[in-house]
Amino acid sequence: MIRELTDKTFEQDVKQASGTVLVEFFATWCPHCQHMQPLVEELAKTETHNTPIYQVDIDKCPDLAKVYAPDGFPTFVLFVDGKEAKHLVGEQTLEALRELIA
Repeated sequence: MIRELTDKTFEQDVKQASGTVLVEFFATWCPHCQHMQPLVEELAKTETHNTPIYQVDIDKCPDLAKVYAPDGFPTFVLFVDGKEAKHLVGEQTLEALRELIA
């Protein structure tokens, strides 16, 4: 299951988390983000990883988007122990997302 984060929940669920967390920064109006939605859902359903997958709507959380996704959408950011470790910008393959969280 993918949960949408807010400015308030981002701090607790991502910045204070131990281990890995994947966050997708997206916009509901973005065609590339819409195209990625089924792949992100598939990743969340089929992976046997322990990596929580969250989404941040950039229109609801513009300050987070400015910090973590300034280069476009969708942006996938992997956090390790609350710190940004890796990120991918734009449409990705399911395999690329799997490799990101591996």
